[in-house]
Amino acid sequence: MAGALSDFGRWFWRLVPANPIFLRVVLAGGRRDRHFWIRTGYLFVLGAVTILGVLLTHPGANASLAVLAKSATSVFKWVSLMQLFMICVIAPVFAAAAITQEKDSQTFNVLLSTPLSNAQIVLGSLLSRLYFVLVLLIAGIPLFCILMVYGGVTGDKIAQSIFLSAATALITSTLAIAISVIKIGTGRTIFSFYLAIATYLICVYALGIQDWFIPPESTPAPGQFSRMSWLAAFHPFLAMRVVLGETPAPDIGAVSHYGFPIKQLLAYPQYAFMTLSAIASVFLLAASLCFVRRGLKEGEPSFFSKLFRREPPESITPNERQPAEENAPNRGRKPRHVLRNPIAWRESVTGAAQGGGSLTRITLLAVGMASALLLVVLYANGAMSLIEVKAWLYTLVMIEVGIAFFIATTTAATSMTREKESNTLELVLATPLTSSQIIHGKIRGLVVAAGPLLFVPYASVVMFILRDLFAGRLFGASSEPVVHWEALITVPLLLVAFTLFACMIGLRASIRQKKTINAVFTAMAVVLMVFGGASICPFSTLSANADGGLIAAFMTITPVTAFGIVLDPVNAAFSGRTISAAELDKYRAIASIMSVVVAGTYLLIGASLHKNMVQSFDMTIRKQSA
Repeated sequence: MAGALSDFGRWFWRLVPANPIFLRVVLAGGRRDRHFWIRTGYLFVLGAVTILGVLLTHPGANASLAVLAKSATSVFKWVSLMQLFMICVIAPVFAAAAITQEKDSQTFNVLLSTPLSNAQIVLGSLLSRLYFVLVLLIAGIPLFCILMVYGGVTGDKIAQSIFLSAATALITSTLAIAISVIKIGTGRTIFSFYLAIATYLICVYALGIQDWFIPPESTPAPGQFSRMSWLAAFHPFLAMRVVLGETPAPDIGAVSHYGFPIKQLLAYPQYAFMTLSAIASVFLLAASLCFVRRGLKEGEPSFFSKLFRREPPESITPNERQPAEENAPNRGRKPRHVLRNPIAWRESVTGAAQGGGSLTRITLLAVGMASALLLVVLYANGAMSLIEVKAWLYTLVMIEVGIAFFIATTTAATSMTREKESNTLELVLATPLTSSQIIHGKIRGLVVAAGPLLFVPYASVVMFILRDLFAGRLFGASSEPVVHWEALITVPLLLVAFTLFACMIGLRASIRQKKTINAVFTAMAVVLMVFGGASICPFSTLSANADGGLIAAFMTITPVTAFGIVLDPVNAAFSGRTISAAELDKYRAIASIMSVVVAGTYLLIGASLHKNMVQSFDMTIRKQSA
């Protein structure tokens, strides 16, 4: 017995604490400047949110303890949500690069030739990346403890918030490791993973706040209207709302009639999410172990290859088939007509620029069109009210626009780094093509990749406009349409302008960066900063005393609010007011004119970035090659 325990102890010691991959990444990564700046930026953001929250919600020197406790609770809510959001972004970044970095540096096969077991490779890669995320969570604990000074924030709430973020990091990191191992992750695989995570978070949250997914036993918090969703146990942000007290969970006695495990999912959604994340992570790790060395056996006969392999007839020998093959006519493909710009032909015709892959694009197109058609049918049959269908249409369009922006930005950011990492950039530079032709060819590929995705939100808008036109509601004086007619002009203009800007930012980052991961996250950070920073202006005008024309004008400068003022101006900007039909027409006209102006401004910025890239292309590439 003692010998078995000793062997198990040595096995576990080599598996986790003394794992060579874990020790190498932790010791080397802790000295890297990139990790230092990530930790610094993470703490800076949390600290800034804490300080701003305290300054904005502090009631004054003469406030009572109850008021101070309420202020601390509000700050704790925003800090917890910001921490969870950053974990959802940072955890996949650390984990996804675990296997892809080995593959990009061509050391993965060397790693497989070592005596390390599959479990050591997978767990070492996971724990070494998860270690940095857990360090970030631990580093933020002092900020939460500061909020306990005024009361209103308890230790169990802080613990639940941190463990909920840790569970989110665990499941996203494990999923990223599994995809990287199973697919021997490429850049496109990882980007599809990011897209899937973002789509899941947005779509499940949008469904979770609907009345269809609210259990009858759920009650709102005092003075609030929101109630807990059935999906709270499967979504980190919905579970966090339960922890923060925004949507209290029902008592277990009220849901005991559902039985196991439904009653536990409803009564303790935050603990259920942690448990389900841990269980799913175990299954994903077990599946990953089976694929670590699968690539080494490629080409070897397996059960399925033997079962479905087509054998030649036994009566015909290879020597008998040879003359027929030699006398067979030439069945080669017809020569293709290459455009005047070979880069443009390669990007558009061969599908080299298809962000996320053809299957992902086709799936998004099919799901988007089916969702829009379903909304039109429900609205036409009276199953949804006008307010509900407007809210659903805006949510659907924003999800489709966000996915299109993501794919356009990541595709642009990989357009040049893909050439650098595959060592084909030297072949391109050896041709007579100029820098202008190379850039134009890449832009042609981006148009092919992003064009169909932009068609989906526009087609959704057109469906409702046509339905209201045939029903006599589009221009009726006594009825309000779902979408006003000017959206036929403003929506495509804004879509093209915002997407072009995102593509130019991504292409610029792809030229300046050497690695795909660095280019993608640089481009995404710039796009989010520009669009997010521009959102401060419209949100700062949303007050009861602000001029309506000013609100309508400023809401068009960022996609976060532009499609809201174009699709549903009343609820997007004037939900707290009562405005007349004449005022609404004036605000619609202002929003339409400003949409054209904003679209032109973004197009000019994109043209300026394009000119700068063409001028600095040769010098930038030469510096990277030096």
